[in-house]
Amino acid sequence: MLKKIFGFKDRNSLVNISLENIQKAMYEMGYYKEFVEEIITTLEKRVNKYSEEEFQEWFNKLNYRLPDEFSDEIFAIKIYENHSFLIEEEVIKLEKETELPWEKQAEDLKNINEKARKVQLVIRNRLSDIALDLLK
Repeated sequence: MLKKIFGFKDRNSLVNISLENIQKAMYEMGYYKEFVEEIITTLEKRVNKYSEEEFQEWFNKLNYRLPDEFSDEIFAIKIYENHSFLIEEEVIKLEKETELPWEKQAEDLKNINEKARKVQLVIRNRLSDIALDLLK
């Protein structure tokens, strides 16, 4: 009863949040293997550092916030340089979905580098989208 009153997620509702299901969702979004592996490898480090249960809670609460693992500007630029076509494609999709220019959507992202901000915008939005889809 208290869980329902205070809006706590039932632990069972988080079981769909797994690296395997996140990976599957990314493939369904049309992402290619190298990009998916880079993101999953980064998320896997979080699972290993904490626990699967803590990872599930954390992933569920992303709510369009950038995961700390992707906040490093140099790391984000590297992702952009490895996957620039995909990132640019996703930025265009996000602009169409939100009807806002990417710069407006990324105002809260602190990095000065445009490449890093685009990567962070895409990762923040798409991982949050996946989290919402996995809880349906």
